[in-house]
Amino acid sequence: MERIEESIKKYFDKSVTDRERAIFEGGIALGAIYHQFIGIPIIKDKAIIEALEKVISKSMGLQPYRESVEVKINFDLIKGEKRHAYDYETLKGKHLDVKVKTKYGNSRAIVRMRYIPEIDFTLMYIEKIEKLRSK
Repeated sequence: MERIEESIKKYFDKSVTDRERAIFEGGIALGAIYHQFIGIPIIKDKAIIEALEKVISKSMGLQPYRESVEVKINFDLIKGEKRHAYDYETLKGKHLDVKVKTKYGNSRAIVRMRYIPEIDFTLMYIEKIEKLRSK
């Protein structure tokens, strides 16, 4: 892994800090989740929603530098029970509450994506940045 990382580093500007890279990697995860999963068919079924949360979390956790990916779908915002074959809705940004922890070098970033009702928008933002102790 160390050798691979060294060959990849050459593509990033030398002035990019571990902190910036941790944030960058978190942003990639949020963008990927939003643009890959918005539009997937859903219904108000706890088993389906829990399975989708798990699939998104596990698959996005495969990307480099992810320590954890937590995905919650706001069940209360999904319309009622399915009444016929055509009665479903699609996953929307407002349904998602996502927390991604990334670690790069001596930095950890926690980035979030969640619906903010007062601005009626699904916001992606940096929740916290930590400088880790060197070993």
